[in-house]
Amino acid sequence: MFRLRAPRFNDIRYPFVLALIATLLAPGAGNAQEFGFPGGALVTADMNHSLSVFHPGSVGYVAITADIAAGWHINAEKPLESYLIPTVLEVSAPAGIEIVRLLYPEPVLRKLEISETKMALYDGIAVFGAVIRVGPDVLPGSYRITATIRYQGCNNLTCVEPASASADDTIRVGTLDEGVEQLDTEIFSKPPFAGDDGAPVGVEAAASVAGDFGKMLAERGLALTFLIIFFSGLALNLTPCIYPLIPITISYFGGQAGGRASRVFLLALLYVFGMSITYSILGTIAAMTGSLFGSALQNPFVVLILAAILVALALSMFGLWEIRMPMFLARRTGSARQGYAGAVVMGLTMGIVAAPCIGPFVLGLLTYVGEMGKPLLGFFMFFTLAWGIGLPFLVLGTLSGSLSRLPRSGDWMVWVRKIFGFILIAMALYFMRHLAGSKLVSIGYAAIAIAGGVYLGWIDRSAGAGRGFKVLKRAVGIAGVGLGAAFLVFPAMRGGGDANPRGIAWQPFNEEAVFNAAREGKMVVIDFSAAWCLPCHELDTKTFVDPEVVGLSAGFVPLRVDLTKSGVIETKIKNDYRVRGVPTIIFIDRAGKERPELRATGFIDASEFARRVEALAGAPAAGAGAADPRTAR
Repeated sequence: MFRLRAPRFNDIRYPFVLALIATLLAPGAGNAQEFGFPGGALVTADMNHSLSVFHPGSVGYVAITADIAAGWHINAEKPLESYLIPTVLEVSAPAGIEIVRLLYPEPVLRKLEISETKMALYDGIAVFGAVIRVGPDVLPGSYRITATIRYQGCNNLTCVEPASASADDTIRVGTLDEGVEQLDTEIFSKPPFAGDDGAPVGVEAAASVAGDFGKMLAERGLALTFLIIFFSGLALNLTPCIYPLIPITISYFGGQAGGRASRVFLLALLYVFGMSITYSILGTIAAMTGSLFGSALQNPFVVLILAAILVALALSMFGLWEIRMPMFLARRTGSARQGYAGAVVMGLTMGIVAAPCIGPFVLGLLTYVGEMGKPLLGFFMFFTLAWGIGLPFLVLGTLSGSLSRLPRSGDWMVWVRKIFGFILIAMALYFMRHLAGSKLVSIGYAAIAIAGGVYLGWIDRSAGAGRGFKVLKRAVGIAGVGLGAAFLVFPAMRGGGDANPRGIAWQPFNEEAVFNAAREGKMVVIDFSAAWCLPCHELDTKTFVDPEVVGLSAGFVPLRVDLTKSGVIETKIKNDYRVRGVPTIIFIDRAGKERPELRATGFIDASEFARRVEALAGAPAAGAGAADPRTAR
């Protein structure tokens, strides 16, 4: 299975939404028809291939055509808002047939009634694709390829739960003496299979890599992410596992170079190249397993275990326990070898030698890359990390005289390790962001930054290399405290704060609260919402903060069902109230009965919401406790 997902550093992947598919869409056609999907599905898919016969070793395309119901759209592969669920294409093939690359259509940029800015969408007919390569040893015969498009559908007023559309196709692998014909040229001669100049897309590996990476660099925040990773690699050189290796390794290369700086530079370059291969392979593997890893992160128990592991790794950075390399590996890695090949081999094994110090940070980055699920991005992230680590070897190898001026190893390197300990604790909190909530996460980030600044700047007693180290400690301390204060003071630092800071004081849904309200003759308004739902955010920021609406909320019990983390309980509530999409707002009168004519599906403005509340308040009461709302629907 090959799965490609959109990278974004601050991308918010809300847990559990994919778990909704099996349970919430079980009625299938009935639910779909209520929303007007033709044939009982919002998206239907068809699949075909580009060649009449695939020879062993040949490359071709498969096309997956998505037919989206009129009046509806699905989010693009890379939505412009972080909380929207992207459309994801998954393609699988039998052993020997490689899915080289997934191809997405260009999205349509359109402003909807419920959005302040344009959105990236697919609607109507959208053609997805994949580049496939038949292995040289594949035997002649028929082979079945399957594809699944996972999407979230919306119209101008409402969004429905994430769903999927599948299709399959059979290609034929033949012998080399069989002729080949191009099929469906009208499809495969256009994007996403051909560029504006008509050249094939994805078949030439070098061109596709350059194009993809250039596109990635254009994304918001990605350049800063690479910069942070590079400087993190530089900082890792100050840990006790790497720093002592710098003069030893450069001196060893210098002994082979016979005094020639150019040869030392070349040996160091090959050494860093070998190191880059090791880390880049790790990054690629982590990203290629992103679909499995991303699905696992939907489970709160997995997230808690992952956070606990990161905290445990952070404790190793503080010296509470140590990561030790097995002796048989220590004896077989990191040993000096002669020549250019020896430099490459030493670089390949350097990651194992340095694992006790850099392993925790590398694991944290692996986890982050795995969540994004972009193999190419994972490759370049770890390639960048490796060159950050390797830069001192290159510079100091060329300027060997600088080695005499390097500070001596000492306790100051233990202080550097503790910086990464605080970073790992922050990463643990990052992966728990969906469970903890934005406000708690913001406070947590601030607490980590302030605690780290105070501890590293003033409490830690690590001995340094002179007065300059003391100045550095104080600077880091002040920076940490300042960063923590910024998280608390500036909403932009914490992602904008709560979605509904001054609006209706929604309470988590409780069936007893509905029953008690009926007994006391109170009205109830139930809001079914989800973090991935754009109209829900519009309700929070426009309707539910309106002063008139907030005033009216004093007259009813406001309850909210959050379907972002939909489990068995949330699914039961949704089914009990016959909710088919979000947002849905249900109005229950003083008798405990729903007023179905007042039910709102989709975005409504403040005046319309107020009108419905006033209509609910004007309904004649049937007597306090006249009906049990759990049976009156």
